[in-house]
Amino acid sequence: MKTKLTRKQLLGNLLLFFGLIAITFFLLLRGQNPRELWQAIRSARVSMIGIAIGCMCVFVLSEGAVTWQCLRLFGCRSRLKNNIFYALVGFFFSSVTPSASGGQPMQLYYMHRDRIAVPTAALALLVQFSVFQIVTIACAAVGFGTQYAQLVQEGGAFRYAFLLGTAVNAALLAITLAMIFSKRASEKILHLLVRVLTCLHYKKANQMQQQLTEQLALYQRGTQYLRQNGHVLCGIVGLTIVQAVAFYTIPCWIVLALHPAAAHSFFAIAAMEAVLYVSVSALPLPGSVGASEGAFLLLFRAFIPSGALQYAMLLSRGVSFYLFVACSGGAVAVRQLLQPNKQTLS
Repeated sequence: MKTKLTRKQLLGNLLLFFGLIAITFFLLLRGQNPRELWQAIRSARVSMIGIAIGCMCVFVLSEGAVTWQCLRLFGCRSRLKNNIFYALVGFFFSSVTPSASGGQPMQLYYMHRDRIAVPTAALALLVQFSVFQIVTIACAAVGFGTQYAQLVQEGGAFRYAFLLGTAVNAALLAITLAMIFSKRASEKILHLLVRVLTCLHYKKANQMQQQLTEQLALYQRGTQYLRQNGHVLCGIVGLTIVQAVAFYTIPCWIVLALHPAAAHSFFAIAAMEAVLYVSVSALPLPGSVGASEGAFLLLFRAFIPSGALQYAMLLSRGVSFYLFVACSGGAVAVRQLLQPNKQTLS
């Protein structure tokens, strides 16, 4: 099972990531007065920005706690601080790879380095992913339902991006749940995958089938743990809801930092953020760079005065994405420097 990105792949993804950032900010800041931008950011209420940063910390800490609970559910005693690091690893590599494809492989790699069995780690991450997808889709559905009129008025065709994003996320969720809970469905999915690979003349299709069959058997043994520990699963769902709510309210605090009179739109802004998150998640862009910024300007213009809209977008994405890409990347770099080849007990 592949659990690590090669250096060449990582370098290519980083170049694409930083290239997209450069193009995005060139287009967004073209014609802007840097002095006015700096003054607007300086005039923002620091306390509200602090709360927004705190919400992002809650997001990361909640994911670490969920991973810790999932591993304990399957009999693996790991340290909470290690799981917070795995959350940072997932955030960083999901952010710099298209469609967040590098997050879980790198989490598996670091879990394996900490002597956590790959099947156990993979099952824990699958459960975490499934719960997060369920909560994400549910929040987005609430946001879409409560803000539909606003979406039609402001976003127009953007609602189709939401439907596409929801469909993609629902399909991923269905496949993941089938892998965990349904032996028949997972066998059919595996058979279809092998047939496609065989048609494409992939030489190792049969070898892959054997490996995946063994892996799926291990996953489905884990379902008895889930059935026997429903109360733990409820706790995982509760933590994931806290994680999602913390993330979706970040734009609300940023808007309050720039325009306190927008407090009456707090729920609407959070609901719209849930819609935005699902809509751009289906795009094969590292960190949804470009798409998230553009969608923010489109969807939030009804709630934020035009003079503050661009500043709100820059601060919101700065807190919820760019700041924590830097922090999580720094955490990964420090770990590599301190423990380049060392395996530690978890």
